[in-house]
Amino acid sequence: MLTLERSVKTYLVIGLVQGLLLWLSTAIGEPGVRYGLMTAVLVGGINLLLLDENIRQRGTVWRVLGLTAVMTSISAWVFWDGDEYWRSGSWLVGSWTFFAVVVTYVCTVFILSWPTREERYPRYQDLFRHAWDTVFIVLLGLLLNGVFWALLLLWGGLFKMLGIVALNKLFSTDGFMYVSSAMVFALGVHMGREKDRVIGLLRGILLALCRFLLPLSALIVIVFTFALPFTGLEPIWDTGYSTPIMLWLVAVSLFLLNGVFQDGTQGSGYPVWLVRVIDLCLLCLPVLVVLAGYSTWLRIEQYGLTPSRILAMVLVLVIFVHSLAAVWAVFASRAVWLGSLRASNPLIALLCVVVLLGLHTPWFSPLKLSANNQVQRLLSGKTAVDTFDADTLRNRLGPQGKQAYDALLVQVEQGLVLTGPQRQVLLKRLKEAGSGNGPRGSERLLEWIGPKVEGSEQFEDKGFDGQLCLAPGCALWAVDLDQDGQPEVLQLPKNKWSEPLHFFKRDAQGKWRRAGTYLGDESALELIEKIRQGNVKVVKPTYQSLQIGEVELTPKLEKLRKP
Repeated sequence: MLTLERSVKTYLVIGLVQGLLLWLSTAIGEPGVRYGLMTAVLVGGINLLLLDENIRQRGTVWRVLGLTAVMTSISAWVFWDGDEYWRSGSWLVGSWTFFAVVVTYVCTVFILSWPTREERYPRYQDLFRHAWDTVFIVLLGLLLNGVFWALLLLWGGLFKMLGIVALNKLFSTDGFMYVSSAMVFALGVHMGREKDRVIGLLRGILLALCRFLLPLSALIVIVFTFALPFTGLEPIWDTGYSTPIMLWLVAVSLFLLNGVFQDGTQGSGYPVWLVRVIDLCLLCLPVLVVLAGYSTWLRIEQYGLTPSRILAMVLVLVIFVHSLAAVWAVFASRAVWLGSLRASNPLIALLCVVVLLGLHTPWFSPLKLSANNQVQRLLSGKTAVDTFDADTLRNRLGPQGKQAYDALLVQVEQGLVLTGPQRQVLLKRLKEAGSGNGPRGSERLLEWIGPKVEGSEQFEDKGFDGQLCLAPGCALWAVDLDQDGQPEVLQLPKNKWSEPLHFFKRDAQGKWRRAGTYLGDESALELIEKIRQGNVKVVKPTYQSLQIGEVELTPKLEKLRKP
């Protein structure tokens, strides 16, 4: 009992330190430092919680420190120039946010298996067990957090009925949320590690589902593959979404296969004829991956590299290597069914980690590769000058795209590339991207329709309420919406999709503050054009709002149906 209590206290202390550091990170203004610290706390803290006393064994602590340092460094680089990346390179931010979880998961599994390794390599049985158990343990910590916060909200709601709002204010403070969530998550991880029978039961249930679903997945793969000679490949290319569907089919099949293979110490449990069906399915997987890769390659040949296409090709490569390893296992394994997967799976997992880390470094960033490829295609004639997307190069590919744009603009202005007519067309497109829709540093791009209002400089502030108004910017229109003789300002983001339109009112101190929002189905671009044409007026509502006591009810109109 004393050991258990001491262990619980240790976990709570780790959670307390994590929560305090996460809370501290919110006060740091520099995005690189802030998100770097958050990454270090999360990666190092989760490994410490999962390892507990095992972190002291056989140099495991150095592996944890190394992983934490690498993840922290990449996070700091990705978020360092926060304005640049959030504005024009948000793809890299989103990509790293997702794949950082994947990399941390894979590396954590290897680190958890390190203390019990044989010679220099972790045992496959340990890798298999930790790969599944870690997911359930973390989910248990998140589930405990969800229940904890549900009870707190219930508690706060009950006291709010009595007129006591202090609890709700306490629960909504940053410090309380970070510290309490971290401590409850740590307690949930402790429960998961202690209740290994429960985790083993959950793992067994999921593996049983894999055993049930693998034959169905194998049948789908075989029928689809053998139908291709009769249908041809044209229907696949015509869909436009063939790559993700085929990759999902292969990925699900490989996932189910590994769920049945487990740690490789037992057989499949299937009759011989069904094992042969699954083997045939594995022989078909490389064919589907090649088709998916070829579909992606056709788009790259036609339109060039983009970050999403680079990521798609990397995903195709990884799944293709997995499928080849499965095919090799069909022919190479004799004693144990697909026994060679015990050697190939860990190697492929580490290969994925190396590739994903490389893609989020300055040297192999998809933003940089895409920018260089687009410029190269333009100069080599693969991309026509009339169709060259200068706006994407300058405004959508991060600082690397901006650098490539600046270098290309200098070459065009100095007459070093292309011929006379083409050079003039390209120069015009580059100038339009630079002065029309392109951002200038970290400024908001604002265009006033009609005269500006008093205090209009407030709208230039990056921290101003409402949309960010970065590329391609926003239009602002002064209009008296409440018929009090003083204009309000309507903000319309220049996007092709519909988005809430905020309007602002000036208070007694002269500060412009958001007063409300308009919702509509039309894109702001269409509304901006109609405002410029004068096709707009302020309309008095058909049905007025209804005030009952201190409650104001606003009508929401239904569309009348024709009889």
